[in-house]
Amino acid sequence: MNSQEYALFILLVLTIVVAILVLITALSVINAMRVILVAKYGQAEMPKPLWKQWYEQLTRVVPIEKEEDILLDHNYDGIRELDNHLPPWWVYLLYGSIGFAVVYMLLYHVIQPNSFPLSGGEYANEMEVASLQIEAYKKTMTDNIDENTVQFVKDDAPAIEEGKQIFLKNCAACHGQSGEGISGPNLTDEYWINGGGIKEVFTTVKNGVPQKGMISWEKSLRPVEMQNVASYILTLQGSKPANAKEPQGEKYVPEK
Repeated sequence: MNSQEYALFILLVLTIVVAILVLITALSVINAMRVILVAKYGQAEMPKPLWKQWYEQLTRVVPIEKEEDILLDHNYDGIRELDNHLPPWWVYLLYGSIGFAVVYMLLYHVIQPNSFPLSGGEYANEMEVASLQIEAYKKTMTDNIDENTVQFVKDDAPAIEEGKQIFLKNCAACHGQSGEGISGPNLTDEYWINGGGIKEVFTTVKNGVPQKGMISWEKSLRPVEMQNVASYILTLQGSKPANAKEPQGEKYVPEK
Protein backbone atom coordinates (compact mmCIF):
# COMPACT_ATOMS: atom_id res chain seq x y z
CA MET A 1 0.00 0.00 0.00
CA ASN A 2 1.58 3.27 -1.10
CA SER A 3 1.18 6.60 0.66
CA GLN A 4 -1.72 7.71 -1.56
CA GLU A 5 -3.68 4.50 -0.98
CA TYR A 6 -2.96 4.71 2.75
CA ALA A 7 -4.27 8.28 2.88
CA LEU A 8 -7.46 7.25 1.04
CA PHE A 9 -7.93 4.35 3.47
CA ILE A 10 -7.59 6.68 6.50
CA LEU A 11 -10.04 9.11 4.89
CA LEU A 12 -12.54 6.29 4.31
CA VAL A 13 -12.26 5.11 7.94
CA LEU A 14 -12.75 8.66 9.24
CA THR A 15 -15.77 9.12 6.97
CA ILE A 16 -17.36 5.92 8.29
CA VAL A 17 -16.69 6.94 11.91
CA VAL A 18 -18.23 10.37 11.33
CA ALA A 19 -21.26 8.79 9.63
CA ILE A 20 -21.77 6.44 12.59
CA LEU A 21 -21.52 9.33 15.06
CA VAL A 22 -24.02 11.35 13.04
CA LEU A 23 -26.41 8.38 12.96
CA ILE A 24 -26.12 7.84 16.72
CA THR A 25 -26.71 11.53 17.36
CA ALA A 26 -29.75 11.55 15.08
CA LEU A 27 -31.23 8.51 16.83
CA SER A 28 -30.63 10.11 20.22
CA VAL A 29 -32.37 13.30 19.10
CA ILE A 30 -35.34 11.33 17.74
CA ASN A 31 -35.66 9.36 20.96
CA ALA A 32 -35.45 12.56 23.04
CA MET A 33 -38.16 14.19 20.92
CA ARG A 34 -40.32 11.11 21.38
CA VAL A 35 -39.98 11.34 25.16
CA ILE A 36 -40.81 15.05 25.07
CA LEU A 37 -43.92 14.44 22.96
CA VAL A 38 -45.13 11.68 25.26
CA ALA A 39 -44.64 13.89 28.31
CA LYS A 40 -46.36 16.85 26.66
CA TYR A 41 -49.38 15.18 25.11
CA GLY A 42 -49.68 12.23 27.46
CA GLN A 43 -49.80 9.78 24.58
CA ALA A 44 -49.50 6.30 26.02
CA GLU A 45 -48.59 4.57 22.83
CA MET A 46 -46.73 6.06 19.93
CA PRO A 47 -45.74 4.34 16.68
CA LYS A 48 -42.37 2.68 16.95
CA PRO A 49 -39.60 4.48 15.10
CA LEU A 50 -38.60 2.92 11.81
CA TRP A 51 -35.09 2.15 13.07
CA LYS A 52 -36.53 0.31 16.07
CA GLN A 53 -38.78 -1.76 13.80
CA TRP A 54 -35.73 -2.74 11.72
CA TYR A 55 -33.79 -3.56 14.87
CA GLU A 56 -36.52 -5.88 16.12
CA GLN A 57 -36.75 -7.61 12.73
CA LEU A 58 -32.99 -8.17 12.64
CA THR A 59 -32.67 -9.41 16.22
CA ARG A 60 -36.14 -10.86 16.96
CA VAL A 61 -35.58 -9.73 20.51
CA VAL A 62 -38.32 -10.74 22.93
CA PRO A 63 -39.42 -8.02 25.35
CA ILE A 64 -38.78 -8.73 29.02
CA GLU A 65 -42.48 -8.73 29.79
CA LYS A 66 -42.99 -11.61 27.32
CA GLU A 67 -40.11 -13.82 28.44
CA GLU A 68 -42.55 -16.19 30.13
CA ASP A 69 -43.74 -17.22 26.66
CA ILE A 70 -40.31 -18.58 25.71
CA LEU A 71 -39.27 -19.92 29.10
CA LEU A 72 -38.21 -23.58 28.98
CA ASP A 73 -38.95 -26.13 31.66
CA HIS A 74 -35.25 -26.68 32.34
CA ASN A 75 -34.07 -25.58 35.75
CA TYR A 76 -30.41 -25.65 36.74
CA ASP A 77 -30.05 -24.68 40.38
CA GLY A 78 -32.59 -21.96 39.90
CA ILE A 79 -31.23 -20.86 36.56
CA ARG A 80 -33.93 -20.86 33.90
CA GLU A 81 -33.30 -21.05 30.16
CA LEU A 82 -35.04 -19.06 27.44
CA ASP A 83 -35.81 -20.53 24.03
CA ASN A 84 -34.20 -17.73 22.04
CA HIS A 85 -33.58 -18.38 18.36
CA LEU A 86 -30.55 -17.18 16.47
CA PRO A 87 -31.02 -13.55 15.45
CA PRO A 88 -31.67 -13.11 11.72
CA TRP A 89 -28.60 -10.88 11.28
CA TRP A 90 -26.40 -13.71 12.54
CA VAL A 91 -28.06 -16.22 10.19
CA TYR A 92 -27.73 -13.82 7.24
CA LEU A 93 -24.06 -13.31 8.08
CA LEU A 94 -23.50 -17.07 8.23
CA TYR A 95 -25.16 -17.67 4.85
CA GLY A 96 -23.29 -14.70 3.37
CA SER A 97 -19.97 -16.12 4.63
CA ILE A 98 -20.78 -19.50 3.10
CA GLY A 99 -21.66 -17.86 -0.22
CA PHE A 100 -18.48 -15.80 -0.14
CA ALA A 101 -16.41 -18.92 0.59
CA VAL A 102 -17.98 -20.78 -2.35
CA VAL A 103 -17.36 -17.89 -4.76
CA TYR A 104 -13.80 -17.50 -3.44
CA MET A 105 -13.03 -21.20 -3.91
CA LEU A 106 -14.41 -21.16 -7.47
CA LEU A 107 -12.54 -18.02 -8.50
CA TYR A 108 -9.17 -18.66 -6.86
CA HIS A 109 -8.91 -22.47 -6.77
CA VAL A 110 -11.06 -23.75 -9.65
CA ILE A 111 -11.45 -21.20 -12.43
CA GLN A 112 -8.37 -19.10 -11.57
CA PRO A 113 -8.75 -16.32 -14.13
CA ASN A 114 -5.89 -13.92 -14.64
CA SER A 115 -7.68 -11.27 -12.61
CA PHE A 116 -7.88 -13.54 -9.54
CA PRO A 117 -4.39 -15.03 -9.01
CA LEU A 118 -3.33 -16.75 -5.81
CA SER A 119 -0.66 -15.14 -3.67
CA GLY A 120 2.09 -17.05 -5.50
CA GLY A 121 0.77 -16.00 -8.90
CA GLU A 122 0.31 -12.43 -7.73
CA TYR A 123 3.92 -12.39 -6.53
CA ALA A 124 5.11 -13.78 -9.87
CA ASN A 125 3.11 -11.12 -11.75
CA GLU A 126 4.57 -8.36 -9.60
CA MET A 127 8.09 -9.70 -10.14
CA GLU A 128 7.49 -9.76 -13.91
CA VAL A 129 6.26 -6.17 -13.88
CA ALA A 130 9.25 -5.16 -11.74
CA SER A 131 11.63 -6.86 -14.20
CA LEU A 132 10.10 -4.94 -17.10
CA GLN A 133 10.43 -1.70 -15.15
CA ILE A 134 14.07 -2.46 -14.37
CA GLU A 135 14.81 -3.16 -18.04
CA ALA A 136 13.07 0.06 -19.06
CA TYR A 137 15.10 1.95 -16.46
CA LYS A 138 18.32 0.39 -17.71
CA LYS A 139 17.51 1.51 -21.24
CA THR A 140 17.02 5.07 -20.09
CA MET A 141 20.32 4.88 -18.22
CA THR A 142 22.19 3.69 -21.31
CA ASP A 143 20.86 6.68 -23.23
CA ASN A 144 22.36 8.99 -20.60
CA ILE A 145 25.96 7.86 -21.17
CA ASP A 146 28.36 10.70 -21.97
CA GLU A 147 32.09 11.47 -21.79
CA ASN A 148 31.93 11.66 -17.99
CA THR A 149 29.97 8.46 -17.32
CA VAL A 150 31.25 6.15 -20.08
CA GLN A 151 32.71 2.85 -18.85
CA PHE A 152 35.16 0.36 -20.37
CA VAL A 153 32.88 -2.71 -20.54
CA LYS A 154 35.63 -5.21 -21.37
CA ASP A 155 34.00 -7.96 -19.27
CA ASP A 156 30.58 -7.59 -20.92
CA ALA A 157 30.83 -10.08 -23.80
CA PRO A 158 27.53 -9.12 -25.52
CA ALA A 159 28.48 -5.43 -25.37
CA ILE A 160 31.94 -6.10 -26.83
CA GLU A 161 30.41 -8.23 -29.59
CA GLU A 162 27.97 -5.46 -30.43
CA GLY A 163 30.86 -2.99 -30.50
CA LYS A 164 32.77 -5.29 -32.84
CA GLN A 165 29.87 -5.48 -35.30
CA ILE A 166 29.50 -1.69 -35.23
CA PHE A 167 33.24 -1.33 -35.84
CA LEU A 168 33.23 -3.75 -38.79
CA LYS A 169 30.25 -2.01 -40.33
CA ASN A 170 31.26 1.62 -39.84
CA CYS A 171 34.96 1.86 -38.96
CA ALA A 172 36.78 -0.97 -40.76
CA ALA A 173 36.83 0.90 -44.09
CA CYS A 174 39.31 3.43 -42.63
CA HIS A 175 40.87 1.53 -39.72
CA GLY A 176 40.95 -2.00 -41.17
CA GLN A 177 39.13 -5.18 -40.21
CA SER A 178 41.52 -5.76 -37.31
CA GLY A 179 42.19 -2.11 -36.46
CA GLU A 180 45.55 -2.20 -38.26
CA GLY A 181 44.89 1.16 -39.90
CA ILE A 182 44.39 2.07 -43.57
CA SER A 183 43.59 5.72 -44.22
CA GLY A 184 42.86 6.06 -40.52
CA PRO A 185 45.41 5.43 -37.76
CA ASN A 186 46.42 2.08 -36.30
CA LEU A 187 44.26 1.32 -33.26
CA THR A 188 46.22 -1.66 -31.94
CA ASP A 189 49.40 0.04 -30.66
CA GLU A 190 50.10 2.30 -27.70
CA TYR A 191 50.17 5.52 -29.70
CA TRP A 192 47.11 7.74 -29.97
CA ILE A 193 46.47 11.05 -31.65
CA ASN A 194 43.52 12.08 -29.48
CA GLY A 195 44.12 10.03 -26.33
CA GLY A 196 43.79 6.31 -25.65
CA GLY A 197 41.51 6.15 -22.59
CA ILE A 198 37.86 5.10 -22.75
CA LYS A 199 36.69 8.70 -22.32
CA GLU A 200 38.98 9.99 -25.08
CA VAL A 201 38.04 7.21 -27.52
CA PHE A 202 34.33 7.71 -26.74
CA THR A 203 34.71 11.46 -27.34
CA THR A 204 36.49 10.83 -30.65
CA VAL A 205 33.74 8.47 -31.82
CA LYS A 206 31.05 10.88 -30.68
CA ASN A 207 32.43 14.13 -32.09
CA GLY A 208 34.61 12.77 -34.90
CA VAL A 209 37.76 14.44 -36.20
CA PRO A 210 36.54 16.65 -39.07
CA GLN A 211 40.03 17.90 -39.97
CA LYS A 212 41.11 14.28 -40.52
CA GLY A 213 37.96 13.29 -42.40
CA MET A 214 36.35 11.32 -39.55
CA ILE A 215 32.67 12.11 -39.18
CA SER A 216 30.76 12.44 -35.92
CA TRP A 217 28.73 9.34 -35.00
CA GLU A 218 26.63 11.07 -32.36
CA LYS A 219 23.53 11.19 -34.56
CA SER A 220 24.00 7.70 -36.00
CA LEU A 221 24.75 5.69 -32.85
CA ARG A 222 23.10 5.60 -29.45
CA PRO A 223 25.30 6.48 -26.44
CA VAL A 224 25.49 2.83 -25.35
CA GLU A 225 26.53 1.81 -28.87
CA MET A 226 29.31 4.39 -28.86
CA GLN A 227 30.43 3.06 -25.47
CA ASN A 228 30.47 -0.49 -26.82
CA VAL A 229 32.45 0.34 -29.96
CA ALA A 230 34.93 2.42 -27.94
CA SER A 231 35.35 -0.50 -25.54
CA TYR A 232 35.89 -2.90 -28.45
CA ILE A 233 38.56 -0.62 -29.91
CA LEU A 234 40.45 -0.72 -26.61
CA THR A 235 40.37 -4.53 -26.61
CA LEU A 236 42.46 -4.42 -29.81
CA GLN A 237 45.45 -3.11 -27.88
CA GLY A 238 48.49 -5.33 -28.37
CA SER A 239 46.76 -7.63 -30.88
CA LYS A 240 49.56 -7.02 -33.47
CA PRO A 241 47.61 -7.60 -36.70
CA ALA A 242 49.33 -8.13 -40.04
CA ASN A 243 50.18 -5.07 -42.13
CA ALA A 244 49.79 -2.77 -39.14
CA LYS A 245 50.27 0.91 -39.94
CA GLU A 246 53.15 2.77 -38.30
CA PRO A 247 52.40 4.46 -34.95
CA GLN A 248 50.95 7.96 -34.95
CA GLY A 249 50.55 10.43 -32.11
CA GLU A 250 51.89 10.08 -28.61
CA LYS A 251 52.34 7.01 -26.45
CA TYR A 252 49.39 6.69 -24.08
CA VAL A 253 50.08 5.71 -20.48
CA PRO A 254 46.92 4.84 -18.52
CA GLU A 255 46.38 6.73 -15.29
CA LYS A 256 46.89 4.63 -12.18
